[in-house]
Amino acid sequence: MKKALSVIIVAFAVSVLLSGCKSSDYKEAVKMQEAGEYEAALDLYVNIANYESYKDTANRVAECEAMIEAINNFENAKSVVEQKNVDLELAISDAQSIITKGDAALDDTLVPALETAISEAKSSEQDIMEMPESKDEITAAIEKLNAVDYSSTLSNLADKKAALEKSIKQYALVNAPTEAYVIECLEKVENVVDISAATEGNDPNGHLNKAGGYTAQIFFSSELIDQNDVYGASLIEKGTEAGGSIEIYSNVDDATNRNNYLASFDGSIFASGSHTVVGTVIVRTSDKLTASQQHTMEANIIAALIAIDE
Repeated sequence: MKKALSVIIVAFAVSVLLSGCKSSDYKEAVKMQEAGEYEAALDLYVNIANYESYKDTANRVAECEAMIEAINNFENAKSVVEQKNVDLELAISDAQSIITKGDAALDDTLVPALETAISEAKSSEQDIMEMPESKDEITAAIEKLNAVDYSSTLSNLADKKAALEKSIKQYALVNAPTEAYVIECLEKVENVVDISAATEGNDPNGHLNKAGGYTAQIFFSSELIDQNDVYGASLIEKGTEAGGSIEIYSNVDDATNRNNYLASFDGSIFASGSHTVVGTVIVRTSDKLTASQQHTMEANIIAALIAIDE
């Protein structure tokens, strides 16, 4: 009888002890959960004996698991956006470096176009919010982070950057090009027949290699013009009237001054045909060509001069 009583007393004591441990662990877990220490709280909850049936521990376990999942999802979404921001900032930096370098472009409107794209890219960058406290707020924040998409912004920035880079390369081709390069280009132009470069001895204008003058003058004939109607025994003597010419200058100012001089005769009996500045080059076409022929010839020559292998 005494032995049985002892067993009962021990069992009761153990029960009270275990109940006390459960209560202590539960209270500590609740504190951790309320403090946002969900993993530590979860560890305590699930180690309570028969936690599924102890008070509201089962619900609290589910709450902790849901919060841990939400936090992990938020951190993952945050990391993705952080990398997207890094990629965007790198693209902006690369584009800005082109602007900062300041190389001349054939189409100078492409510079402000890229500057606008850079500004739009900067304004599109999303700040990453701090993680909210409630599960619903975290879920909403994740949806906002997942919606961050810079693809169209990056595409626009890349397109504008590529266009400016190409234009810079094209300008380099017509920035005081060599005589040989221009001749090579003219050989590819439709309707161009003969090509001849002037020398200081036969330059009809006497401007070759003089201050403010051209560094090369290349004449060409065109099959669109009856050469019998053009005065001169040689292509140099026939000059621009035979088809056209290319004048190369060492700088834009000299080319522009010369072009302005030619423009002063436009519409008069002294007009010598069309003329336009491309880089430091003046592309001229014969007055014997029709307006549409001049336009086509000029466009074809410019296209040959600025052609880039891509």
